[in-house]
Amino acid sequence: MTVLERASTEIRGQRTVIEAKRLYSPVYLISLCLVLIFGVLAFGAVEIWANSFLEIGAAMLFTAMVIHKICISELPVRWNPLYPPMLGFAAVAATQAVFNLTAYRYATLLVCLQYVAYGALLFVATQIAGDAGSAKNSFLTFASFGSAVALFAICQYLSGTPNFYWLRSPGNGNLIFGPYFNRNHYAGLMEMLTPLGLVLSLSRLVHGGQRILAAFAAIIMAGSIVVTLSRGGVISLVAELLILFWITSRAQKGSLIRNRMLLLVVLTLAFLAFVGSSTTWSHLGDLQESFRWDVLKDSLRMFAHKPILGWGLGTFETVYPAYRSFYTTLYVNAAHNDYLQVLVETGILGFACVLWFISVLYRTGAKDFRHWNQSWRGALQLSALIGCTGFLVHSALDFSLQVPGNAAFFYVFCALATSLTSNAERSTPSFVTAPLRKAS
Repeated sequence: MTVLERASTEIRGQRTVIEAKRLYSPVYLISLCLVLIFGVLAFGAVEIWANSFLEIGAAMLFTAMVIHKICISELPVRWNPLYPPMLGFAAVAATQAVFNLTAYRYATLLVCLQYVAYGALLFVATQIAGDAGSAKNSFLTFASFGSAVALFAICQYLSGTPNFYWLRSPGNGNLIFGPYFNRNHYAGLMEMLTPLGLVLSLSRLVHGGQRILAAFAAIIMAGSIVVTLSRGGVISLVAELLILFWITSRAQKGSLIRNRMLLLVVLTLAFLAFVGSSTTWSHLGDLQESFRWDVLKDSLRMFAHKPILGWGLGTFETVYPAYRSFYTTLYVNAAHNDYLQVLVETGILGFACVLWFISVLYRTGAKDFRHWNQSWRGALQLSALIGCTGFLVHSALDFSLQVPGNAAFFYVFCALATSLTSNAERSTPSFVTAPLRKAS
């Protein structure tokens, strides 16, 4: 076979690979979005039936992706630097379950299944987050979904109904917001989705009416966070705005970005003045709450008794009553601090894996923001990283990560933040990788 024939064969092979990727990417992207959207609309997937559907959907997606890559298309499996810390955390949880080093093995096994589903979703998101078309479709889908949920949640709030979708009663007296039993958990979701509207409205990817529409989506999502009366949500939103302002100012010189950011903040405040009330501002300013501090102190005593491997993943609500130091009629099912809960349940070893995961997320995701306002890949990567940042800030004040619908979105966004970097873009296959040499 001549050099020209070999080169021609290689080109046809590369075209086959790219055509196969173009074929399966939309299918898996749509399926992934449907699983994530279902998890949110089904009350955050906190109920057994919804959580089961979320896990089954993640397992089916993962299985189909692996079979398609290995047996059908023979496409290479994309690497994500988040895999090692996730495997380390899985090893800690597996040790607890296998050797029965947990206060309640059944609860540990159930939560392990949840984390397997999250890992499967992260894997699938990593594999499909390669080309600009997938990035654009993902961006617009998540931004549209976030603004739609925010608009629905505000309408439901203003109507004064105590029921989900005006139909179903929560049954426990909770102050619902949107499709969530807990308003703080709704804020956790919107913290991840709001940066999509913010980044799009500030970028060069849209103009005119499209920019106004993106700004409207950002204002609706950001305003709904404040309307929830979630102090942790407001703190996270402020952190996101400050980080976005810092990153965009460094990546693009000039006053245009600063003026647009200021305009978005002013319009958001005007929106809040329209839909809010004096109760909103008085609640946000009320910081006299000892409940969380009491749970914090009790949780540290729990950690002191089992500091290495913890009490077992998913066992906080089982063990905590024996350490509670105050009287309450409330059922304390979480530490109201995701970091502290991981420390209590998985000890120093599990917490070290969490810190490893976060460090890899930022070392990989924050490498290069030069093209954030010129490409859909860069815009989605920046939005995902800022959304993860807001969620991680809120995790220090609440337990949104214990809500499966929110956790699924978080891990998918972590995959997007680490899979859309410039290094990944350089590794994208092209039709011709080397010039053709003249056949002898």
